[in-house]
Amino acid sequence: MKVLALVTALYDTSPGQRFRIEQWARYLERDGFEFTFVPFADRRLDEVLYLPGRQMEKASLMLAALGRRLSTVIKAGRFDAVFLYREASLVGPAFIERLLAARRVPLIYDFDDPIWLSYKSPSNGFFSKLKCPKKTISICRLANHVITGNRLLAEWASQHNSQVTVIPSTIDLDQYPARPESSSQNDTMTLGWTGSHSTLPFLDLIIDALNELAQTHPFRVVVVAHTEDIHIPAAKFEVVGRKWTAEREATDLYDVDIGLGPFPDSGWTPWRCHGKVLQYMALGIPCVVSRLGILPDYINDGHNGMLAGDANEWVAKLKRLIDDVTLRRTLGRAGRQTIEERYSANVWAPKFGEILRSAVDAARRPSRRVMQTT
Repeated sequence: MKVLALVTALYDTSPGQRFRIEQWARYLERDGFEFTFVPFADRRLDEVLYLPGRQMEKASLMLAALGRRLSTVIKAGRFDAVFLYREASLVGPAFIERLLAARRVPLIYDFDDPIWLSYKSPSNGFFSKLKCPKKTISICRLANHVITGNRLLAEWASQHNSQVTVIPSTIDLDQYPARPESSSQNDTMTLGWTGSHSTLPFLDLIIDALNELAQTHPFRVVVVAHTEDIHIPAAKFEVVGRKWTAEREATDLYDVDIGLGPFPDSGWTPWRCHGKVLQYMALGIPCVVSRLGILPDYINDGHNGMLAGDANEWVAKLKRLIDDVTLRRTLGRAGRQTIEERYSANVWAPKFGEILRSAVDAARRPSRRVMQTT
């Protein structure tokens, strides 16, 4: 089966794509599926998109990307199915999706964020006005099948399409081997956080708690993000920045004793899939995360991780983990087991394959009306 995968970002650069379609495709290719990835962004647009300013250059690159997308629509008929991640274009209404639907190639639509909600990018305020987030409704209606990253997104999508399946973001355990337990035995207790430039401010939510903790328990915080030049002026503890790379995504967290997952209960955040929490768990790193959204689905508090609300709870649970190495190991092992059983790519890729086959088979069957007249 030949599948055209229309994605937003270059291959192996976007967390959403990497923890979803890119992983599943690698598994399904062993079973004869052929995936052709076509990103909206090219290398230059990827380089400048999240830089401040440069509006004219960005506009020119966006127009070029739209042209490439239109040429891809023409070629869509060569494929058995089209997989669409999030949106066909970073700007504008669902006109490309409508053109794809007109080609009558089965369209499988996937999203892992509440992209129907308005969002103003700190570096692209102007282009945020051109996003047309409500087009998500139209795309759901055009799709033969909708896949969402969690049950909350599925509840919303089910209002617009009767064929909705939850496939969570997953971890490819081939790329996340179990972390040697000796890796986390540091002279200095290490807390860790990983994420993007847009989620880095979430650390501010627990700065007061971390500063209070630092008065009695010395530690450092490793921050894996878009740059190693990380400054947290209010921090009363050591901060170590590491620039994210796909090659070191797992190993850069090997020396982390406790993973941090603070999230605000506002905007997109309660709806999201929070891949960083799955990363910690896959590596056997015990983590403390906010109690909101689907995080209680991942974390059984005190069994495979810990959930926290206010600053007092953050301090108490971090102290408990810092003081008890046996508890850290127990929670870390249970977290790894949770990923192996419920959130690994090899568990969910076959389900994705079933959806593709079903959509293609349904499209090939004669309609009831045709059968009645023959």
